[in-house]
Amino acid sequence: MADAEVPASGAPQPIHIRNEADVGSRYPLNGVTEQDVISFYDTYELPIERDVFIRGVLVLRHQASIESRFRKLAKSSPEAPIGTELRIGTWKYTRLEIEVLYNAWTRGKIETLKNLSRLHRLLIVACIYAAITQGWDQAAMAGAAIDVMADLGRPTTNTTLSESENSTEASKIDLNHNLWLLGVTVGVPFFAGAVLGLIITDPIARILRFGRRGAICVAGIFSFISVVGSASIHKWEHLLGFRILLGAGMAGKASIVPILLSETSPKNVRGILLVFWQLFVAFGLFSGSIANLSVYKLNTHASWRYMFVAACIPALLLLSLILFSPESPRWLLKESGANEGHENADLRRHNLVRKAFLALLDLRGEPVPILVAGELYLLHTRLIEEQRRLEKDLPGIFPAPAPLNDADRPHIALIEHISWRSRVQLMFFKRGSTRRAHLAAAAVMISQQLCGINLLGFLADTFFKYSIFHNSENISTGQKQVLLGSSVALMGVNFISTIGALFFIDRGNGRRTLLNWSFPCMAISLLGSALVLSGSHGELSSGVIAGHYTFLILFITAYSVGEGPAAFVVSAEVFPLVNRELGMSLAVFWNFLGAGLLAVVAPALWKALGQQGVLLLFVGTNLFAWFICNWLVPNTGNEDLEDVFEQLEVETGFLLQYTLSTLFRRVTKPLEWCLHLGSKSWTNCGYGRKLRSRRAEFLEHQRRNGSTRPTEEHRSEGLEMMQGQ
Repeated sequence: MADAEVPASGAPQPIHIRNEADVGSRYPLNGVTEQDVISFYDTYELPIERDVFIRGVLVLRHQASIESRFRKLAKSSPEAPIGTELRIGTWKYTRLEIEVLYNAWTRGKIETLKNLSRLHRLLIVACIYAAITQGWDQAAMAGAAIDVMADLGRPTTNTTLSESENSTEASKIDLNHNLWLLGVTVGVPFFAGAVLGLIITDPIARILRFGRRGAICVAGIFSFISVVGSASIHKWEHLLGFRILLGAGMAGKASIVPILLSETSPKNVRGILLVFWQLFVAFGLFSGSIANLSVYKLNTHASWRYMFVAACIPALLLLSLILFSPESPRWLLKESGANEGHENADLRRHNLVRKAFLALLDLRGEPVPILVAGELYLLHTRLIEEQRRLEKDLPGIFPAPAPLNDADRPHIALIEHISWRSRVQLMFFKRGSTRRAHLAAAAVMISQQLCGINLLGFLADTFFKYSIFHNSENISTGQKQVLLGSSVALMGVNFISTIGALFFIDRGNGRRTLLNWSFPCMAISLLGSALVLSGSHGELSSGVIAGHYTFLILFITAYSVGEGPAAFVVSAEVFPLVNRELGMSLAVFWNFLGAGLLAVVAPALWKALGQQGVLLLFVGTNLFAWFICNWLVPNTGNEDLEDVFEQLEVETGFLLQYTLSTLFRRVTKPLEWCLHLGSKSWTNCGYGRKLRSRRAEFLEHQRRNGSTRPTEEHRSEGLEMMQGQ
């Protein structure tokens, strides 16, 4: 092999690589031969020239070597691809193919985003509208909560009672009961979404064969019908029914949109594109709050109906785009194994693999399909490897045992289908990576509710009535506009602050770093807000209200940069492809269940503890959430989506010991630094041994106990080396 170097003349030397199948066990296409590639091509009759397909697979087999040389060229010459010759054995690559490879492997994040294909951008825009719909739906109810219960004959304050013409009938109204009904009205979409999303998301995508796009479309239809119906009702029971329908739509979007973004995004910008979900949910909350304030000024008596109607705008935009977007190639490949009950299983399998190829072609949008060919083969191989790992956790997971040579050489095996029952067993009852993925996703999703953000997100206007107007029941129209304006300001802060996550999420260990900073900052902000309120008795002064509001802004900023986007990013990444819909649906179940409970109990909490007590309560829950995320959430960053799952090989019990040791060292670091002031650096301070990364410590632990599996150890060490941990 000859390295491509740039001589004095400036013309790069050719890159010649031997056509050897053995490239190292840590690389996924190690062992792939030309005959394997030809057999795959002939089996599925792909719409691409055979020679191009072979070259595409071979170049991905040797990607590490070629990419490093391309990067050397990029540093030495701005026009590196011009004049560069690339050969793998006897296979010579065209100038256009070399240019495509060079651009794909040397671009930074900004260049990658700029060069996304038009259909990929269309898919991202459709997902953005889904996120806006999600946020706007929540904002609509937050604004409508001011008047909707009174207009439907369920008043929650004495103001409405005093205006009643029939004082005898009014005296029979139980305000406490109606206050609970308000909480149920706000929270029922989350209860319904938690249950319905878990039940119907996977069947809609798989059994009905709607795919990722179809499931999002169905969710958008539910959202559209629910907000239009909510605007037209005259009874509280009817409103409750449409809110239940909204829950199904919200759960569908929350489960599938992050998955679709994660499965279609280039790995170096996957975190950024996944942050778009939370960013534009925040934008939807902000836009919905602006709409609430605008329509309230136009018509105070029926404003809540217009608030609901306005939420149908982004839903219509979503429905107009989503079905024209590309499908997830990973989902199509996974479904190629689900052939039970089909008369011609092979034909269906071949059609789905070809559709996966065409979907990759649409997403990449490059002038030659050299990378599309290699990526299709790579995804197929990685999916089979994933299934083999799951089979170790749950023997007998497949209907029939795979031949020995297929198990050892996944690049020539067929994708199999894993039943719903087996996936549930892997998630709950079998020790292994899938259950640890569930624990990680549950940790970040439950923590999103433990931090207390939804006190502001769902019931912002009611929340500020307890502070700005000191729980006054006689609120004028102008004061209600002040409440809506406060909500607009906080939702604007939420949206703007989420932009900050775009700059950190894709850094090495970026997800965990954001989480580790987010929870302590939120706890400190809530503590400051509670202390400000504690120094005031009776009616709050302007200074106290300003200080209280400032700390809440800091709280929202800490949430928006860290836990807010990280929760859905982590949950969409950690599950294996064969279990991703069910896993993400379960993660959303925990999130929505917590949101619903919070919405229902919030009025009672305020009444029992007061706003100061509630703030102090959530200081404690933030610290608890910090601990469980630090314990259970894996290190993820710029690795391939399939490699994220391998981060979960570290056992949960070992992680607990590691977390406790790490926290003890961090807590004692200031003490030791003070005791050795001037003689010991801050980095080396802290009692206990300085630990390496989680995986490195776990591998050392396995070596000491003689339980390391050689293949997995080698691969894990390779991944760690590539990630620079």
